[in-house]
Amino acid sequence: MKFKILTERLLKKPEINENKRVFGSILIALSGLLLYLDKVLLFLNIEGTNDYGFANFDTFIWVLMQSVSPLIMIFGFQLKPYFTSFLVPIYCYTIHIIWVFQPQMKIDNVLLHVYALGSCILFILLLFLIQKISLWRKQQDTLKNEFQQETKEILNILKSKTLSES
Repeated sequence: MKFKILTERLLKKPEINENKRVFGSILIALSGLLLYLDKVLLFLNIEGTNDYGFANFDTFIWVLMQSVSPLIMIFGFQLKPYFTSFLVPIYCYTIHIIWVFQPQMKIDNVLLHVYALGSCILFILLLFLIQKISLWRKQQDTLKNEFQQETKEILNILKSKTLSES
């Protein structure tokens, strides 16, 4: 009995606070936007005095944000954010991946945004496919369990009939 109660508590979905979800979604979006902090500081003409051994302060900020951004995303993920908030960091990381291979490409390049938007669409389609496969597997498991239960019931009926005849 105690095991059943414990199992029910563990399997029960936790109540999700909407304020936490919104805050988590903001953190997820912020984790993507922080990747551009070096560009914002450059645009605002803000220059730090210590570059911590990097070529310049902008490079230091860029590397720092590349390291901090995933940590903020992990924290935000724990707050059960809305799914759509993940599109911001995917978009931003896609642009950064393109910049790794084509650093001469500028932010106002239309093709850059087409690639990033395409990555977001692929991400959505991939998650949709994973969700459909998961749902299909759950349905198959349910059908399998129902079949096993019906088979056990039929075997018990046959067993009781056989025992009553003898």
